[in-house]
Amino acid sequence: MNGRTTRIAVRRERRPTKRDALLAVCSLAPPLVADACAWCGTELPPRRRSWCSDRCGEAFWANHWWSVARRAAKRRDRYRCKRCGAAPPKRPARSAFTSHAKYLAAMRAWRTVKRTTRLEVNHIVPCRGKHATLDCAHHLDNLETLCPPCHKTHTAALRPPASPRAAGARQSGSGAGDGVRRACSYTTGPPSSARRGVSDG
Repeated sequence: MNGRTTRIAVRRERRPTKRDALLAVCSLAPPLVADACAWCGTELPPRRRSWCSDRCGEAFWANHWWSVARRAAKRRDRYRCKRCGAAPPKRPARSAFTSHAKYLAAMRAWRTVKRTTRLEVNHIVPCRGKHATLDCAHHLDNLETLCPPCHKTHTAALRPPASPRAAGARQSGSGAGDGVRRACSYTTGPPSSARRGVSDG
């Protein structure tokens, strides 16, 4: 009987996770206290282990996991570019068309336009490859919704200016290297982010 009790106690012992390590250093979370919500610090209700409510759990993921934070940032910005106010075209409603053929044609046109006018979410302070990790770089106050032209302008402004020596080397080597680069582009294919269609910064 004692052995069974010991096994149950070991099974219920909670091991520290990456989330716990992140909460210990996160500027949005209070200091970790036993039997308190890890996000707001209030006392945990019965049968709750980390968050006092689903809202606190959702707030944590919306500020630390990229895919959730990206959706939350677009929703917060009302699906408009924060800099120029541009908004993507709305999806056609089936009820607005008298025939199914017209609706399909409108959907094809909408998909074509959507490829170049979709909204993207930018990290104001660059996240530098942390898209697939649980990280404080995805805090909502570090995210902004941008249209592709504004995002491109922002990213170009962050690039350091090229030195004259590097620019000269690129120009001098452009003749022979073009064929090699073209051949490599066909063999290697697009980067994984392009294949997935992920262009958010």
